[in-house]
Amino acid sequence: MTDVRQERALYCYASGHEGAWEAICLDLDIAVQGRSFEEVSSLLREAIAQYLQTVSELPEDERSALLNRSVPFRTRLSFAIEAFWSALRTQGNGEFRHQFTMAMPTPA
Repeated sequence: MTDVRQERALYCYASGHEGAWEAICLDLDIAVQGRSFEEVSSLLREAIAQYLQTVSELPEDERSALLNRSVPFRTRLSFAIEAFWSALRTQGNGEFRHQFTMAMPTPA
């Protein structure tokens, strides 16, 4: 059996201020914390890569559920609303938010 991999865009969100950041992958429900956007972005990429590596080693019939375990709808909606409001207002309070995608090879 060959391990077929395909690129998949994963939707991620990070928020924080100097010294306290968090990031979450909305498609896989994986979250990390760190001191900067760069740190949480890197940590999230590593956490996702490790998760996908573990999933790729599982039997094929177990992979599907683990590759499609997005955050609950309520959480996704909360992030969408926050992103909308962030786009409308100036971040004068020292808090920053970033929405980004990561293209990651995932097992089929």
